[in-house]
Amino acid sequence: MLQEKEKQLITLINQKDQEISSLKKIIEEYQQNFFFSAQDVDLAVRQAIVRREDELRILVMKREEEVAASMNKREEEIMEAVQRRDSEICDAWVKREGEIRKEVEENYNSLQERVDWITEKEWELKEEEVRLEDMRGQLEENMRKLEENFAKGMFFGTLQSGIKSVTQDARTKTLWRKSRICFHSGKS
Repeated sequence: MLQEKEKQLITLINQKDQEISSLKKIIEEYQQNFFFSAQDVDLAVRQAIVRREDELRILVMKREEEVAASMNKREEEIMEAVQRRDSEICDAWVKREGEIRKEVEENYNSLQERVDWITEKEWELKEEEVRLEDMRGQLEENMRKLEENFAKGMFFGTLQSGIKSVTQDARTKTLWRKSRICFHSGKS
């Protein structure tokens, strides 16, 4: 049995040796038919590297162009947005300026009306002052006459007529002044 096993193993080893030698022959034939030198391999690698670098350079240039176009587009969008915002701000300032101008004009008109009213009142007061001075002058004149008449003994008749005259004159001027004030101020 041991001998049989030994024969089987020897046969198996011989078969394997034959297979190895046939494979060696195939490899030698392949190397002879497709033999590449180290220089050929080195040249092929260099060419492959150059081709890949060219491909990468082209891809980088395309990407740079895309980025530049994208940046230009974004800059244009930003400039348009800035111009729109400037326009909005300008419109808002123009509107606000108009509102302020309108307010100032209204205030000026109101102030001018007040100044006119005050000026008119000043004139009325001056007229009233002149009238009162006239009345005082008349009153002093009447008092002087009254004193003269009193000294002469004509007190009662002259006093009555003097008082009537002054009272009637004062009423007339007061009514005239009130109607004038109501007419100018718009009051009734």
